[in-house]
Amino acid sequence: MLNQPSLPPPTAQPYYAMLRADDPDFALRHQLVTHARAHGIKAATRRFGAARNTVRKWLRRFQTLGLAGLKPLSRAPKSCPHKTKASLEARVVALRKKTPGFGARRLIAEFDLPLGHHAVQRIIRQHQLTRARRKKHRRKNDLRAIKAAYAPFTRFQMDVKYLTDLPFYWPQMQSLKLPRFQYTLRELSGGAQFLAYSDELSKTYATLAVERFLRHLQDHGLDTRDVTITTDLGVEFDGDTVHYRPESFHLTIEQRYRARHRFNPPSCPNANADVESVHATIETEFFDAQCFDHRRDFFAKITTYQLWYNVARKNGSRGYHSPLDLLARKNQDRPQKISPKIFLLHPIPLESLLPNPRGHDVPRRAAAV
Repeated sequence: MLNQPSLPPPTAQPYYAMLRADDPDFALRHQLVTHARAHGIKAATRRFGAARNTVRKWLRRFQTLGLAGLKPLSRAPKSCPHKTKASLEARVVALRKKTPGFGARRLIAEFDLPLGHHAVQRIIRQHQLTRARRKKHRRKNDLRAIKAAYAPFTRFQMDVKYLTDLPFYWPQMQSLKLPRFQYTLRELSGGAQFLAYSDELSKTYATLAVERFLRHLQDHGLDTRDVTITTDLGVEFDGDTVHYRPESFHLTIEQRYRARHRFNPPSCPNANADVESVHATIETEFFDAQCFDHRRDFFAKITTYQLWYNVARKNGSRGYHSPLDLLARKNQDRPQKISPKIFLLHPIPLESLLPNPRGHDVPRRAAAV
């Protein structure tokens, strides 16, 4: 029996127990300790049905720390041997800020991070570097298997990306006189992209871009009669034209190069999904992440990005293979191989292809690019 002054009976609920409602067992522990001090440890074990060691533990903590001793101690380990090092976590944060369009798996693949994707996702989430989720739309038909079966460099989608609505790029575009529109051709079999730029949206520049690309295919031994290029009904692609002229976008493809030009059905945005997908990718991976010193620096960096995308970047929607990997695989079944040099069509300012560029400070710069 402990020689302690008498305390309130165990049925009395002290007022400070009510202040700790987040720990419902606190009041019970206090009653246990109070009864043990008043009537002894054996009496407390009989009264509360607790083990003797349990009563001793809480009584000892109460005598040492007071009320704070009745709070449960955390059972979390004092150390975590496999915890990510602070230096490595800082590197993940820096890489994510530099390339906000890269997810956890992409960061690991491109920068050889010695981490699992769950660890990288946790770091991104803890530092509030996640991107807002896009709204879920109705699931579209998955045509990836069909497109993967196409012969290489025979099916293409073409579209124009407006660069005038990109918040990070727009101030640089204004101050450095960078291009305002991107003309994109995307190959459907392997996913390669080929880019060209201009300061205006017009049929002239769309025609120059597609003519340069078809000539490039011919220079690499491809028969353009097997080529099909699909576009939307935009005016730059003769979508509003009733009578085509010989120099028009449509007849340049159909008559001059004997290729096929097909319009996407109206009110069918999914028909242009491949080129729209690559537009979303280049926005997050390039235009939202790069700073430029001058116009020539822009073309040097976009040339590097296009080459990396076509040769080295692993595409998740194509089994984590690059366009070069897929071309090498398909070349094994072709009697006439397609040279990997076909990916070396670098982006240019389309003004440099005009016979008489008026007011454009382009020809000398374009030749340097």
